[in-house]
Amino acid sequence: MRILRNPEVRMPLLGMLAAGGLTLGILAITYHKTAFFAAVMWAVSAAFAVCIIIFLVFASIHSKKVRAFTLKAQRNIRGSRELQFDDFEEGDFAVLQDVVQSMALAHARQEDRLTEEKGILKQSLEDITHQLKTPLQSLTLTAEQLMADEMTDIARKRAARKIQGTTYHVSELVSILLKLSRLDADAVTFRQDSFTAAELIERVCEPLEDSMELREITLQKNVPPEITLQSDLQWLTEALMNIVKNCMEHTPAGGTVFIDVSDTPVATQIVIRDTGSGIAEEDMPHLFERFYRGKDAGPNSVGIGLAFSQAVIHDKLHGTINPGNHPDGGAMFTVRMIKMNV
Repeated sequence: MRILRNPEVRMPLLGMLAAGGLTLGILAITYHKTAFFAAVMWAVSAAFAVCIIIFLVFASIHSKKVRAFTLKAQRNIRGSRELQFDDFEEGDFAVLQDVVQSMALAHARQEDRLTEEKGILKQSLEDITHQLKTPLQSLTLTAEQLMADEMTDIARKRAARKIQGTTYHVSELVSILLKLSRLDADAVTFRQDSFTAAELIERVCEPLEDSMELREITLQKNVPPEITLQSDLQWLTEALMNIVKNCMEHTPAGGTVFIDVSDTPVATQIVIRDTGSGIAEEDMPHLFERFYRGKDAGPNSVGIGLAFSQAVIHDKLHGTINPGNHPDGGAMFTVRMIKMNV
């Protein structure tokens, strides 16, 4: 019998047979001269036989359940998602089934997560490759022009400046795409820093002040010194910087970019607006789509900055960004950072 090859069944059965033989031996020594010796021996033997049969029946049922469970677990290891048990009962084996099923479900979720991350990585690489193609071609053509013997010094300087600008553009593009990839893959741990709104806005504006000066754009800030926030200072700075930069790029020479910060019991509000032409009605639904370029987008715009800001503020820092147009003209972005301790 197959069941007898199982040591978990064979060893208890041998123990029962040994106990039965020992009992019969003791009875034979004690009652072999009495009249009812034969009846006692037959009764005890029958009782042991019934016990052994009952044991083998239950051992066979248990063995079938174990084999069925093992087959399901093996199929799960090979990729099946069918490790479900509908015959749960109380007992150690039922607990084992429950634990193994929980492990299988955790494994399936982890496998799904890895598949999702592979897809995100693939999409990110495709985005980077697509967005780098044009500027790299421009760099190649400009470098070939620099190698021409008949090129004047003025033309060489102009080409060198073009290479410098394109290189900066490529570096900035790669940096923001890699950050977006990290956000998509949940590979970023966000902190809860405590800082003033004045410190935040200073960090946001400082890298852009030279560009604004060259474009003859005025920056006006209204930031009460007593307002404080609790969020990730580094990521919030980068998100707001992209919004301010977007406003700067759509503001004509002589225009102004405004930053106003106010506080309410439930949120800190940051309003960033410009004096440009405003947001076109057809562009409004697509502002936060990756690689969307509005009709007034500049030649170096790839449509990724506002998407990055949305991914950080809305998706990760639990804030909101509401775009619109100011009554006096120009685009306006209202950022609200919800106070988590309210």
